[in-house]
Amino acid sequence: MTLRPLRDNLEIRDHELLKPYTTFKIGGPARHFALIKSPDDLSEAIEFAKAEREHILVLGGGSNVLISDGGFNGLVVHPVHQGITLVREDADTVTLRINAAESWDNVVEHAVAHGWWGIENLSHIPGQAGAALVQNIGAYGQQIGDVLECAEVMDLRTGEVRTLGIEDCQLAYRKSVFNTSARGRFFILGLTLKLSKLERPNLQYTDVRAYFDSREIGRPTQLDIRKAIVAIRDRKFPFPREEKGGNAGSFFKNLVLTQAEYDRLEANFRKNFSPNELARLREFRNRFQAGNGIKIPTAFLMEACGLKGCRAGRAEVNETQPLVLLNQGGATAADVMGLVKRIRQTIYERTGMVISIEPELIGFRPAEMEDHLALQ
Repeated sequence: MTLRPLRDNLEIRDHELLKPYTTFKIGGPARHFALIKSPDDLSEAIEFAKAEREHILVLGGGSNVLISDGGFNGLVVHPVHQGITLVREDADTVTLRINAAESWDNVVEHAVAHGWWGIENLSHIPGQAGAALVQNIGAYGQQIGDVLECAEVMDLRTGEVRTLGIEDCQLAYRKSVFNTSARGRFFILGLTLKLSKLERPNLQYTDVRAYFDSREIGRPTQLDIRKAIVAIRDRKFPFPREEKGGNAGSFFKNLVLTQAEYDRLEANFRKNFSPNELARLREFRNRFQAGNGIKIPTAFLMEACGLKGCRAGRAEVNETQPLVLLNQGGATAADVMGLVKRIRQTIYERTGMVISIEPELIGFRPAEMEDHLALQ
């Protein structure tokens, strides 16, 4: 690795291995790499990329990405400036400014410690606050879009700093402007959240209610809710700390179907699955009526297709939550994508459904992508 000191102490590293910067602990080297401590660092990095005619990749906590074994042939910028600032307060609400590199779970912990409501059900989700906005994270009845006021960003094409309101962010299910129409254009510097001082517990999910019922807790506190979410997520979603057990969270999106699409799915269940599995499908249909369609958990399809514990190389489907693909130590991106191909093909053959990948796939050549994602 070579260090290139530039003005204002920004260092550009050559051939920095990216896997330590991801929760999957997978990924090859970046052609160039820079730690971003300030907007000035970012401005300088943009000028470097222009001079080298390189694309820029923003890599935050690396919690929702899979980087190819070949790495990224460009400049990777990694934000490291953390911080939480109280900017406004009244009798009922507080407004916080969060630096994008702040750990998202630290943000939740900070809010709960002060009795500020609105994100406690988003506890124990890995990654940085900026990435939480990119993905519009949601869990157990809450999502970041419920409390977002605005985001401060730098346009990587022009170096201009802008404030994007919530409508500008174009938030939808696991989507935002940052991973759709403006993918790769903006570097998130910070986000502003408005939280409530009023007690607003959200206990609608079965797992959450069951946790408190089993402990005979009739009126859980906010801290109780955070502890419950942490315990539930630890049981289902291994929190990635080491290479063994590394993961990118949910690897596949849940299905949201039209009535016609659901009817085709049910027809395939009648043909290919047991009456018990068909009954479970109908139960999910009745339970998860989404505003824009019928929501069917992809984890259920994976389980019904016998994919729990399925392996390819050193990558494995998690037994307790099949949406999570695990690095069993030494897994490569090729291992993971081989497993993904098998999962998607099996589900397509047996249910007729095409499931979508949630993490961003980085550094894969077009021919690789076509091979990994093709269905027969």
